[in-house]
Amino acid sequence: MKKFLTLLLAAVLCFSMAACGGSNDSANNDSDVTRVAILLPYLGDQSYLDVTANAKVLLDQKYGSDISVNVVQMGMDEADWEPANMQAANEGYDIIVSGNWQYEGAMLSVAAEYPEISYLNFDYSDANGNALDNVYAITYAAHEIGYLVGAVAGVKSQTGIIGGLAGKNAAGMNQFMAGFIQGAADANPEIKVMISYVGSYEDPVTAKEQSMQMINAGADILWGCAGGSGNGVFEAVAEARKTNKNIWAMGVDSDQYVSMSAMPELADAILTSGLKKVDVAVTNAVEQMLNGTAPFGTQKILGYADGAVGLAENEHYLANMTEAELAAVKALADKVADGTTVVVDEVANPGVFEKYYNQYGLK
Repeated sequence: MKKFLTLLLAAVLCFSMAACGGSNDSANNDSDVTRVAILLPYLGDQSYLDVTANAKVLLDQKYGSDISVNVVQMGMDEADWEPANMQAANEGYDIIVSGNWQYEGAMLSVAAEYPEISYLNFDYSDANGNALDNVYAITYAAHEIGYLVGAVAGVKSQTGIIGGLAGKNAAGMNQFMAGFIQGAADANPEIKVMISYVGSYEDPVTAKEQSMQMINAGADILWGCAGGSGNGVFEAVAEARKTNKNIWAMGVDSDQYVSMSAMPELADAILTSGLKKVDVAVTNAVEQMLNGTAPFGTQKILGYADGAVGLAENEHYLANMTEAELAAVKALADKVADGTTVVVDEVANPGVFEKYYNQYGLK
């Protein structure tokens, strides 16, 4: 009965999904062409979701006409996610890419009913839930991203006060922030850190207000780790830089200096970004599926040593860092790569964020 009702809802969604860019290639029935669907709630965040969607570009470049990749926008309503997954399963895709802590439940529920379809959870949170024979789950060492960005902040800050703005007060966000504090403290043991939670990944107005409060309290480096809300961080920093060029913002997931290039005033305010290279990881995982080496039923955490996370070291970053600053950041990053520095992980060891924030938080 559940499957019937979900199929009915999927049929109702069909036209709206097509209007949003879903299922445009569903008529392609060439059995020699591997069909891949990437299911996301929406596009246009200039960060995490857009990076994930870029896997289509990379896969198209790699495989050409041997593969057909479609990015499906499921919508923001959680009630639509399982029907969207059911619709994709019934459209004959060979590989379905989705997941993430927000919507992996919808994907996994459908994956259990379609064991003949290969599924990739591109950013899992629940290891046990992803242990299905037709699911390969990957995620990223978010704590290492935080550490690298924190190292830059600790090296670059002139006031000794930095800020991190997270989308929500959740373990996954505090995983970023614990690493951020650790990296900053390794760079500058006297550093003071402010952390605030926007409460949403789509609220740049609140993010801007919180950023201005941090700047007024002395923070000169701000990390926006809040999806679309991060634009508010960039706006606040861009305004502050009109009178103080030593104030900087940092982005997350994608190279946001590049993604914000249409708004040069905001882009110029972004010193660097912590990169979660989801598009590259998805491309590599799909390649494993195609050549028969994907370890279905397992989960893998990809980190800095794997090349899955890192810093945006573009020309803007290089031009605005001194040689000494670049060398200091590299020295800290190299210790993460070779295992000398073990970055604390709030998800694996709950409580480490609170410990670091109690020690380095601005009182």
